[in-house]
Amino acid sequence: MQGYPLDPQYTDAADLSHMTVEMLADAPSAAYDQAAREELVDALRTGLADVAPYVTEVGPTIANVAGVVLDVYPREETVALISRVRQVIRDVRGEAALQHSGGAPHISAAHAWGSASSDTLNGRLRNELEERRASLDVGQVHLLDDTWSIDKGTGGWRMSWKPVAEIRLGTALDR
Repeated sequence: MQGYPLDPQYTDAADLSHMTVEMLADAPSAAYDQAAREELVDALRTGLADVAPYVTEVGPTIANVAGVVLDVYPREETVALISRVRQVIRDVRGEAALQHSGGAPHISAAHAWGSASSDTLNGRLRNELEERRASLDVGQVHLLDDTWSIDKGTGGWRMSWKPVAEIRLGTALDR
């Protein structure tokens, strides 16, 4: 992906690849006090306790206007997880917290900070990656405090985050 206007932090940090399940859009994260965070974490733990961990596939890798993504397939279990998380958020924070639609479930592999033709990059991704799909174990949801800032080197947006909580799926099934 070098040579394309993609956030360079992704080239060295595989742990930044992520699948956004949902964003809380009712208030900036700084407006969430400790009690509000704990209420949400507790509700997510309860709401996801009977959701079994699962294995899905991601890929192929696709360059688009937002960056580089890997589609999730099959979608059914991931869509069900997203729906459950959205319901928990709706119950705790109200409908105003749900102002985001991530489109088809996908993993973000890199975010674009500028524009370029994706044709050449898509050709390289298709021809140079022998494994077009990979298995993905989905066993937890991470609640993160995201920050978007302007990167001084590129002039484009850069995402970073701090972990708030890890919610294991299927804890009620372990009993």
